[in-house]
Amino acid sequence: MIRTFALGLSVVFGTVLALPAFAGNFNYIAPGPASSVGAISNSEISTSGRYNPSATFGSTKFSRFPLLDFTGNVQTRGLGEFNTVFEDMGDRLDSIDATFTAFEDGDATVGDVLGEINDLESALDTNIALLADNFYAKPGAMVHMPFTPLDLNFQETGTFSFGVSSLTQGRISLLHDEIEFDVDAQAITDANDNDEDLEPTDFLRTTSSIYLKQAQVFNLDLGYARQLPPITFLDNFGVSATAGARGTLIAHSLQKRLYPLKSLIQDADSGDDSLQQTIQDDLTSAYNNYNYDVALDLGVTLTRDNTQLGFTLYNVNRPVMEYNVLGGACGDLTDDTEQTECFHAEHFASLGDMSLAEEHRVYPHLGIEASQSWLNNRLVLASSLDVTQKTDLFGEESQTMNLAFLAQPTQWYWPRLRLGVGKDFTDLEATQLGFGLSFFKVFQLDSSLNADLGDLFSDDLTEQGNALRSASASASFNIAF
Repeated sequence: MIRTFALGLSVVFGTVLALPAFAGNFNYIAPGPASSVGAISNSEISTSGRYNPSATFGSTKFSRFPLLDFTGNVQTRGLGEFNTVFEDMGDRLDSIDATFTAFEDGDATVGDVLGEINDLESALDTNIALLADNFYAKPGAMVHMPFTPLDLNFQETGTFSFGVSSLTQGRISLLHDEIEFDVDAQAITDANDNDEDLEPTDFLRTTSSIYLKQAQVFNLDLGYARQLPPITFLDNFGVSATAGARGTLIAHSLQKRLYPLKSLIQDADSGDDSLQQTIQDDLTSAYNNYNYDVALDLGVTLTRDNTQLGFTLYNVNRPVMEYNVLGGACGDLTDDTEQTECFHAEHFASLGDMSLAEEHRVYPHLGIEASQSWLNNRLVLASSLDVTQKTDLFGEESQTMNLAFLAQPTQWYWPRLRLGVGKDFTDLEATQLGFGLSFFKVFQLDSSLNADLGDLFSDDLTEQGNALRSASASASFNIAF
Protein backbone atom coordinates (compact mmCIF):
# COMPACT_ATOMS: atom_id res chain seq x y z
CA MET A 1 0.00 0.00 0.00
CA ILE A 2 0.98 3.66 -0.25
CA ARG A 3 1.96 3.72 3.44
CA THR A 4 4.40 0.86 2.89
CA PHE A 5 5.83 2.52 -0.21
CA ALA A 6 6.34 5.74 1.75
CA LEU A 7 8.23 3.85 4.43
CA GLY A 8 10.31 2.03 1.83
CA LEU A 9 11.24 5.24 0.02
CA SER A 10 12.20 6.91 3.30
CA VAL A 11 14.44 3.97 4.20
CA VAL A 12 16.17 4.21 0.80
CA PHE A 13 16.89 7.94 1.23
CA GLY A 14 18.24 7.27 4.72
CA THR A 15 20.36 4.40 3.44
CA VAL A 16 22.18 6.70 1.01
CA LEU A 17 23.86 8.37 3.99
CA ALA A 18 24.12 5.23 6.13
CA LEU A 19 25.98 2.87 3.79
CA PRO A 20 28.96 1.42 5.67
CA ALA A 21 31.83 2.62 3.51
CA PHE A 22 35.18 3.94 4.64
CA ALA A 23 37.72 6.29 3.15
CA GLY A 24 41.40 7.00 3.26
CA ASN A 25 44.87 7.47 1.81
CA PHE A 26 47.18 9.98 3.41
CA ASN A 27 47.57 11.79 0.10
CA TYR A 28 43.80 12.42 0.18
CA ILE A 29 42.80 12.22 3.84
CA ALA A 30 45.39 13.73 6.14
CA PRO A 31 46.26 11.66 9.24
CA GLY A 32 47.09 12.86 12.74
CA PRO A 33 48.31 16.47 13.07
CA ALA A 34 48.40 16.77 9.28
CA SER A 35 44.59 16.83 9.35
CA SER A 36 44.78 20.22 11.08
CA VAL A 37 47.95 21.84 9.66
CA GLY A 38 48.74 19.94 6.45
CA ALA A 39 51.85 18.24 5.05
CA ILE A 40 54.35 20.31 7.00
CA SER A 41 58.00 19.26 7.57
CA ASN A 42 58.69 20.15 11.19
CA SER A 43 60.66 18.26 13.82
CA GLU A 44 57.82 18.34 16.32
CA ILE A 45 55.12 17.03 13.93
CA SER A 46 54.88 13.25 13.94
CA THR A 47 53.29 13.05 10.47
CA SER A 48 56.02 15.01 8.64
CA GLY A 49 57.81 11.92 7.38
CA ARG A 50 54.64 10.40 6.02
CA TYR A 51 54.64 13.09 3.38
CA ASN A 52 58.21 14.14 2.69
CA PRO A 53 60.35 11.00 3.18
CA SER A 54 63.45 13.12 3.87
CA ALA A 55 61.74 14.68 6.93
CA THR A 56 62.18 11.50 9.01
CA PHE A 57 65.86 12.31 9.41
CA GLY A 58 65.25 15.65 11.11
CA SER A 59 62.14 14.65 13.09
CA THR A 60 63.57 11.50 14.72
CA LYS A 61 66.37 11.63 17.32
CA PHE A 62 66.61 7.85 17.53
CA SER A 63 63.21 6.27 17.03
CA ARG A 64 59.58 7.28 16.66
CA PHE A 65 56.47 5.13 16.44
CA PRO A 66 52.73 5.33 17.25
CA LEU A 67 50.78 2.96 19.48
CA LEU A 68 47.51 4.36 18.11
CA ASP A 69 46.83 6.20 14.88
CA PHE A 70 43.28 6.59 13.57
CA THR A 71 41.65 9.19 11.33
CA GLY A 72 37.99 9.51 10.37
CA ASN A 73 36.77 11.73 7.57
CA VAL A 74 33.63 12.53 5.64
CA GLN A 75 33.43 14.50 2.39
CA THR A 76 30.16 15.55 0.86
CA ARG A 77 28.58 17.74 -1.79
CA GLY A 78 24.94 18.69 -2.20
CA LEU A 79 23.92 17.93 1.37
CA GLY A 80 21.57 20.91 1.22
CA GLU A 81 19.76 19.42 -1.78
CA PHE A 82 19.60 16.07 0.00
CA ASN A 83 17.91 17.63 3.04
CA THR A 84 15.50 19.58 0.81
CA VAL A 85 14.58 16.47 -1.17
CA PHE A 86 14.08 14.41 1.99
CA GLU A 87 11.68 16.98 3.42
CA ASP A 88 9.83 17.47 0.12
CA MET A 89 9.35 13.72 -0.43
CA GLY A 90 8.13 13.33 3.14
CA ASP A 91 5.45 15.95 2.52
CA ARG A 92 4.47 14.36 -0.83
CA LEU A 93 4.16 10.90 0.70
CA ASP A 94 2.09 12.18 3.63
CA SER A 95 -0.25 13.88 1.15
CA ILE A 96 -0.77 10.82 -1.07
CA ASP A 97 -1.21 8.59 1.98
CA ALA A 98 -3.97 10.87 3.30
CA THR A 99 -5.70 10.96 -0.12
CA PHE A 100 -5.53 7.19 -0.51
CA THR A 101 -6.99 6.70 2.99
CA ALA A 102 -9.81 9.10 2.11
CA PHE A 103 -10.44 7.11 -1.09
CA GLU A 104 -10.70 3.87 0.91
CA ASP A 105 -13.22 5.58 3.20
CA GLY A 106 -15.25 6.92 0.26
CA ASP A 107 -14.28 10.54 0.88
CA ALA A 108 -12.13 10.94 -2.27
CA THR A 109 -12.39 9.87 -5.91
CA VAL A 110 -10.08 7.73 -7.97
CA GLY A 111 -9.22 10.90 -9.88
CA ASP A 112 -7.93 12.45 -6.65
CA VAL A 113 -5.67 9.43 -6.12
CA LEU A 114 -4.41 9.56 -9.70
CA GLY A 115 -3.68 13.26 -9.32
CA GLU A 116 -1.60 12.59 -6.21
CA ILE A 117 0.26 9.76 -7.97
CA ASN A 118 1.05 12.06 -10.90
CA ASP A 119 2.32 14.71 -8.49
CA LEU A 120 4.44 12.09 -6.72
CA GLU A 121 5.82 10.85 -10.04
CA SER A 122 6.82 14.37 -11.09
CA ALA A 123 8.33 15.22 -7.69
CA LEU A 124 10.26 11.96 -7.44
CA ASP A 125 11.65 12.37 -10.95
CA THR A 126 12.68 15.98 -10.30
CA ASN A 127 14.22 15.22 -6.91
CA ILE A 128 16.24 12.19 -8.04
CA ALA A 129 17.55 14.25 -10.97
CA LEU A 130 18.51 17.02 -8.52
CA LEU A 131 20.42 14.59 -6.31
CA ALA A 132 22.11 12.94 -9.28
CA ASP A 133 23.43 16.34 -10.40
CA ASN A 134 24.53 17.65 -7.00
CA PHE A 135 24.89 15.05 -4.28
CA TYR A 136 27.56 12.59 -3.24
CA ALA A 137 29.01 11.42 0.07
CA LYS A 138 32.42 9.96 0.87
CA PRO A 139 32.63 8.77 4.51
CA GLY A 140 35.82 7.15 5.63
CA ALA A 141 38.60 6.10 7.95
CA MET A 142 42.27 5.14 7.91
CA VAL A 143 44.28 3.12 10.39
CA HIS A 144 47.99 2.46 10.87
CA MET A 145 49.11 -0.82 12.36
CA PRO A 146 50.42 -0.29 15.93
CA PHE A 147 54.15 0.53 16.12
CA THR A 148 54.12 1.76 12.52
CA PRO A 149 55.26 3.89 10.87
CA LEU A 150 58.46 3.08 12.75
CA ASP A 151 61.35 5.50 12.18
CA LEU A 152 64.87 4.53 13.26
CA ASN A 153 67.66 7.11 13.01
CA PHE A 154 71.21 5.72 12.82
CA GLN A 155 72.76 9.17 12.43
CA GLU A 156 75.47 9.04 9.74
CA THR A 157 73.98 5.86 8.30
CA GLY A 158 70.61 7.57 7.88
CA THR A 159 67.02 7.03 8.97
CA PHE A 160 65.08 3.91 8.05
CA SER A 161 61.29 3.83 8.19
CA PHE A 162 58.72 1.06 7.96
CA GLY A 163 54.93 1.40 7.89
CA VAL A 164 51.80 -0.69 7.42
CA SER A 165 48.44 1.05 6.93
CA SER A 166 44.91 0.26 5.87
CA LEU A 167 43.55 2.87 3.48
CA THR A 168 40.03 2.60 2.12
CA GLN A 169 37.52 4.90 0.44
CA GLY A 170 33.90 4.85 -0.64
CA ARG A 171 31.75 7.13 -2.75
CA ILE A 172 27.93 7.13 -2.82
CA SER A 173 25.90 8.96 -5.46
CA LEU A 174 22.76 8.55 -7.59
CA LEU A 175 22.24 8.02 -11.31
CA HIS A 176 18.97 9.35 -12.70
CA ASP A 177 16.72 8.19 -15.49
CA GLU A 178 13.05 8.93 -16.14
CA ILE A 179 10.70 7.87 -13.34
CA GLU A 180 7.04 7.03 -13.91
CA PHE A 181 4.17 5.13 -12.29
CA ASP A 182 2.41 3.02 -14.90
CA VAL A 183 -0.93 2.83 -13.08
CA ASP A 184 -4.45 3.72 -14.23
CA ALA A 185 -7.83 4.36 -12.61
CA GLN A 186 -9.05 0.80 -13.28
CA ALA A 187 -6.14 -0.75 -11.35
CA ILE A 188 -6.83 1.51 -8.36
CA THR A 189 -10.59 0.80 -8.45
CA ASP A 190 -10.13 -2.97 -8.80
CA ALA A 191 -7.73 -3.11 -5.87
CA ASN A 192 -10.14 -1.15 -3.70
CA ASP A 193 -13.21 -3.19 -4.75
CA ASN A 194 -11.41 -6.49 -4.04
CA ASP A 195 -9.96 -5.21 -0.76
CA GLU A 196 -6.46 -5.89 -2.08
CA ASP A 197 -3.24 -4.09 -1.31
CA LEU A 198 -2.06 -1.78 -4.07
CA GLU A 199 1.72 -2.04 -4.33
CA PRO A 200 3.07 1.13 -6.00
CA THR A 201 6.39 -0.58 -6.75
CA ASP A 202 4.53 -2.96 -9.08
CA PHE A 203 3.82 0.07 -11.28
CA LEU A 204 7.14 1.91 -10.81
CA ARG A 205 9.21 2.13 -14.00
CA THR A 206 12.77 3.52 -13.81
CA THR A 207 16.41 2.58 -14.20
CA SER A 208 17.49 5.19 -11.61
CA SER A 209 20.09 3.66 -9.31
CA ILE A 210 22.35 4.23 -6.34
CA TYR A 211 25.99 4.12 -7.49
CA LEU A 212 28.49 2.86 -4.93
CA LYS A 213 32.25 2.90 -5.55
CA GLN A 214 34.57 1.52 -2.91
CA ALA A 215 38.28 0.93 -2.55
CA GLN A 216 40.39 -0.96 -0.07
CA VAL A 217 44.11 -0.26 -0.12
CA PHE A 218 46.79 -1.81 2.09
CA ASN A 219 50.16 -0.05 2.01
CA LEU A 220 53.52 -1.45 3.05
CA ASP A 221 56.03 1.43 3.18
CA LEU A 222 59.82 1.24 3.24
CA GLY A 223 61.71 4.52 3.43
CA TYR A 224 65.22 5.83 3.83
CA ALA A 225 66.59 9.33 4.46
CA ARG A 226 70.01 10.76 5.17
CA GLN A 227 71.88 14.04 5.20
CA LEU A 228 73.66 14.73 1.94
CA PRO A 229 77.39 15.48 1.83
CA PRO A 230 78.24 19.22 1.85
CA ILE A 231 77.20 20.97 -1.34
CA THR A 232 79.39 24.01 -2.03
CA PHE A 233 76.60 26.23 -3.31
CA LEU A 234 74.35 25.45 -0.36
CA ASP A 235 77.18 25.38 2.16
CA ASN A 236 78.10 28.97 1.27
CA PHE A 237 74.68 30.03 2.60
CA GLY A 238 74.84 27.78 5.66
CA VAL A 239 72.26 25.37 4.24
CA SER A 240 72.32 21.62 4.81
CA ALA A 241 70.36 19.18 2.68
CA THR A 242 68.60 15.91 3.48
CA ALA A 243 67.24 13.52 0.86
CA GLY A 244 64.84 10.62 1.20
CA ALA A 245 62.97 8.01 -0.80
CA ARG A 246 59.98 5.82 -0.01
CA GLY A 247 58.73 2.76 -1.81
CA THR A 248 55.18 1.56 -1.17
CA LEU A 249 53.81 -1.84 -2.02
CA ILE A 250 50.10 -1.29 -2.71
CA ALA A 251 47.56 -4.09 -2.36
CA HIS A 252 44.29 -2.72 -3.70
CA SER A 253 40.75 -3.77 -4.46
CA LEU A 254 38.61 -1.18 -6.26
CA GLN A 255 34.97 -2.10 -6.77
CA LYS A 256 31.79 -0.46 -8.00
CA ARG A 257 28.17 -1.57 -7.89
CA LEU A 258 24.76 -0.33 -8.98
CA TYR A 259 21.69 -0.77 -6.80
CA PRO A 260 18.48 -0.12 -8.83
CA LEU A 261 16.24 2.33 -6.97
CA LYS A 262 13.15 0.19 -7.60
CA SER A 263 14.81 -2.90 -6.15
CA LEU A 264 15.92 -0.98 -3.08
CA ILE A 265 12.40 0.32 -2.44
CA GLN A 266 10.99 -3.19 -2.87
CA ASP A 267 13.53 -4.56 -0.40
CA ALA A 268 12.61 -1.86 2.10
CA ASP A 269 8.90 -2.62 1.52
CA SER A 270 9.47 -6.27 2.45
CA GLY A 271 10.08 -5.35 6.08
CA ASP A 272 13.15 -7.54 6.51
CA ASP A 273 16.86 -6.73 6.52
CA SER A 274 17.55 -7.95 2.97
CA LEU A 275 18.54 -4.45 1.81
CA GLN A 276 21.19 -3.95 4.46
CA GLN A 277 22.34 -7.57 4.22
CA THR A 278 22.78 -7.39 0.44
CA ILE A 279 24.88 -4.26 0.67
CA GLN A 280 26.87 -5.64 3.59
CA ASP A 281 27.60 -8.84 1.67
CA ASP A 282 28.74 -6.81 -1.34
CA LEU A 283 31.03 -4.68 0.81
CA THR A 284 32.57 -7.78 2.36
CA SER A 285 32.93 -9.88 -0.79
CA ALA A 286 34.39 -6.95 -2.75
CA TYR A 287 37.66 -7.31 -0.89
CA ASN A 288 38.40 -10.94 -1.70
CA ASN A 289 40.62 -10.21 -4.70
CA TYR A 290 43.54 -7.81 -4.63
CA ASN A 291 45.86 -6.42 -7.28
CA TYR A 292 49.34 -5.10 -6.58
CA ASP A 293 51.48 -2.18 -7.65
CA VAL A 294 54.38 -0.10 -6.30
CA ALA A 295 54.57 3.66 -5.71
CA LEU A 296 57.77 5.67 -5.36
CA ASP A 297 58.05 9.03 -3.54
CA LEU A 298 61.13 11.26 -3.38
CA GLY A 299 61.86 14.15 -1.03
CA VAL A 300 64.48 16.80 -0.23
CA THR A 301 64.63 19.08 2.82
CA LEU A 302 66.84 22.17 3.02
CA THR A 303 67.65 23.53 6.49
CA ARG A 304 69.28 26.80 7.54
CA ASP A 305 69.26 27.64 11.24
CA ASN A 306 65.53 27.66 12.12
CA THR A 307 64.21 27.63 8.56
CA GLN A 308 63.18 24.52 6.64
CA LEU A 309 62.13 24.13 3.01
CA GLY A 310 60.97 20.78 1.65
CA PHE A 311 60.14 19.41 -1.78
CA THR A 312 58.27 16.14 -2.33
CA LEU A 313 57.55 14.36 -5.59
CA TYR A 314 54.84 11.74 -5.08
CA ASN A 315 54.08 8.69 -7.24
CA VAL A 316 57.06 9.12 -9.56
CA ASN A 317 56.33 5.84 -11.35
CA ARG A 318 52.59 6.50 -11.92
CA PRO A 319 51.06 3.38 -10.32
CA VAL A 320 47.76 2.09 -11.75
CA MET A 321 44.74 0.64 -9.96
CA GLU A 322 41.80 -0.89 -11.84
CA TYR A 323 38.12 -1.21 -10.96
CA ASN A 324 36.02 -4.29 -11.66
CA VAL A 325 34.25 -4.23 -15.04
CA LEU A 326 30.46 -3.87 -15.20
CA GLY A 327 28.12 -4.92 -18.03
CA GLY A 328 28.81 -7.42 -20.78
CA ALA A 329 26.82 -10.60 -21.56
CA CYS A 330 23.96 -9.50 -19.31
CA GLY A 331 21.60 -12.02 -20.96
CA ASP A 332 23.78 -14.91 -19.78
CA LEU A 333 23.34 -14.04 -16.08
CA THR A 334 20.93 -16.35 -14.27
CA ASP A 335 20.40 -14.18 -11.18
CA ASP A 336 17.59 -11.68 -11.85
CA THR A 337 19.08 -9.01 -9.57
CA GLU A 338 22.54 -9.26 -11.15
CA GLN A 339 21.00 -9.20 -14.62
CA THR A 340 19.01 -6.04 -13.81
CA GLU A 341 22.11 -4.32 -12.43
CA CYS A 342 24.06 -5.36 -15.53
CA PHE A 343 21.50 -3.88 -17.94
CA HIS A 344 21.28 -0.71 -15.86
CA ALA A 345 25.06 -0.30 -15.94
CA GLU A 346 25.12 -0.62 -19.71
CA HIS A 347 22.27 1.87 -19.97
CA PHE A 348 24.00 4.55 -17.88
CA ALA A 349 27.30 3.90 -19.65
CA SER A 350 25.54 4.60 -22.97
CA LEU A 351 24.37 7.94 -21.52
CA GLY A 352 27.92 8.80 -20.47
CA ASP A 353 27.03 8.86 -16.76
CA MET A 354 29.54 6.14 -15.86
CA SER A 355 32.21 3.88 -17.36
CA LEU A 356 31.93 0.11 -17.51
CA ALA A 357 35.73 -0.32 -17.43
CA GLU A 358 37.72 2.15 -15.35
CA GLU A 359 41.21 2.52 -13.98
CA HIS A 360 42.75 4.97 -11.56
CA ARG A 361 46.26 6.08 -12.49
CA VAL A 362 48.00 7.95 -9.68
CA TYR A 363 49.87 10.69 -11.53
CA PRO A 364 52.99 12.33 -10.07
CA HIS A 365 52.46 15.55 -8.20
CA LEU A 366 54.78 18.00 -6.47
CA GLY A 367 54.41 19.39 -2.96
CA ILE A 368 56.37 22.13 -1.17
CA GLU A 369 56.55 22.66 2.60
CA ALA A 370 58.22 25.42 4.61
CA SER A 371 58.54 26.28 8.28
CA GLN A 372 60.14 29.05 10.32
CA SER A 373 60.65 28.50 14.04
CA TRP A 374 61.66 30.67 16.99
CA LEU A 375 62.74 30.02 20.58
CA ASN A 376 64.22 26.60 19.84
CA ASN A 377 61.14 25.50 17.88
CA ARG A 378 58.70 26.57 20.57
CA LEU A 379 56.86 28.85 18.13
CA VAL A 380 56.47 27.91 14.46
CA LEU A 381 54.87 29.37 11.35
CA ALA A 382 54.56 26.80 8.59
CA SER A 383 52.94 26.22 5.23
CA SER A 384 52.47 23.53 2.60
CA LEU A 385 51.38 23.74 -1.03
CA ASP A 386 50.39 21.30 -3.75
CA VAL A 387 52.18 22.77 -6.76
CA THR A 388 50.30 20.40 -9.05
CA GLN A 389 46.86 18.85 -8.73
CA LYS A 390 46.32 15.38 -7.30
CA THR A 391 43.38 13.02 -7.73
CA ASP A 392 41.74 10.66 -5.29
CA LEU A 393 40.78 7.07 -6.04
CA PHE A 394 37.67 8.26 -7.88
CA GLY A 395 39.50 10.70 -10.14
CA GLU A 396 38.33 13.82 -8.27
CA GLU A 397 40.95 16.56 -8.20
CA SER A 398 42.25 18.73 -5.40
CA GLN A 399 45.12 21.19 -4.92
CA THR A 400 45.54 22.48 -1.39
CA MET A 401 47.48 25.14 0.46
CA ASN A 402 47.81 25.20 4.25
CA LEU A 403 49.13 27.81 6.69
CA ALA A 404 49.71 26.93 10.32
CA PHE A 405 50.75 28.29 13.69
CA LEU A 406 52.22 25.88 16.21
CA ALA A 407 52.96 26.51 19.90
CA GLN A 408 55.27 23.73 21.13
CA PRO A 409 56.48 24.26 24.72
CA THR A 410 59.34 22.03 25.79
CA GLN A 411 57.88 21.14 29.21
CA TRP A 412 56.02 17.84 28.98
CA TYR A 413 53.10 19.00 31.12
CA TRP A 414 52.09 21.92 28.85
CA PRO A 415 49.72 21.13 25.97
CA ARG A 416 50.91 21.87 22.45
CA LEU A 417 48.63 23.85 20.17
CA ARG A 418 48.13 23.67 16.39
CA LEU A 419 46.01 26.09 14.40
CA GLY A 420 45.63 25.73 10.66
CA VAL A 421 43.85 27.40 7.77
CA GLY A 422 43.74 26.06 4.23
CA LYS A 423 42.32 26.42 0.75
CA ASP A 424 41.60 23.98 -2.06
CA PHE A 425 42.23 25.78 -5.35
CA THR A 426 39.62 23.60 -7.06
CA ASP A 427 36.97 24.91 -4.62
CA LEU A 428 37.88 28.45 -3.62
CA GLU A 429 34.55 29.17 -1.91
CA ALA A 430 35.40 26.83 0.98
CA THR A 431 37.98 27.37 3.74
CA GLN A 432 39.55 24.70 5.91
CA LEU A 433 40.03 25.40 9.61
CA GLY A 434 42.15 23.05 11.70
CA PHE A 435 42.63 22.70 15.45
CA GLY A 436 44.93 20.31 17.27
CA LEU A 437 46.28 19.64 20.75
CA SER A 438 49.05 17.42 22.08
CA PHE A 439 49.14 16.27 25.69
CA PHE A 440 52.30 15.17 27.51
CA LYS A 441 54.11 15.23 24.13
CA VAL A 442 52.61 11.87 23.14
CA PHE A 443 48.81 12.03 22.82
CA GLN A 444 47.49 14.04 19.90
CA LEU A 445 43.94 15.07 18.98
CA ASP A 446 43.28 16.91 15.74
CA SER A 447 40.21 18.04 13.84
CA SER A 448 39.40 20.05 10.74
CA LEU A 449 36.36 21.48 9.03
CA ASN A 450 36.27 22.50 5.39
CA ALA A 451 33.25 24.66 4.58
CA ASP A 452 31.94 27.82 2.99
CA LEU A 453 32.02 29.76 6.25
CA GLY A 454 29.61 32.43 5.04
CA ASP A 455 26.88 29.90 4.23
CA LEU A 456 27.56 27.66 7.22
CA PHE A 457 25.44 29.94 9.42
CA SER A 458 22.89 30.89 6.74
CA ASP A 459 19.18 30.91 7.56
CA ASP A 460 18.59 29.06 4.27
CA LEU A 461 18.82 25.35 5.13
CA THR A 462 19.85 24.43 1.58
CA GLU A 463 22.74 26.90 1.64
CA GLN A 464 23.67 25.76 5.14
CA GLY A 465 23.77 22.11 4.06
CA ASN A 466 25.79 22.88 0.94
CA ALA A 467 28.35 24.85 2.96
CA LEU A 468 30.00 21.70 4.33
CA ARG A 469 32.71 20.13 2.17
CA SER A 470 34.48 17.82 4.61
CA ALA A 471 35.24 17.17 8.26
CA SER A 472 38.02 15.14 9.88
CA ALA A 473 38.95 13.93 13.34
CA SER A 474 42.14 12.17 14.29
CA ALA A 475 43.65 10.58 17.40
CA SER A 476 47.21 9.33 17.75
CA PHE A 477 49.50 8.20 20.55
CA ASN A 478 53.13 8.69 19.52
CA ILE A 479 56.35 7.84 21.27
CA ALA A 480 59.70 9.38 20.31
CA PHE A 481 63.10 9.10 21.94
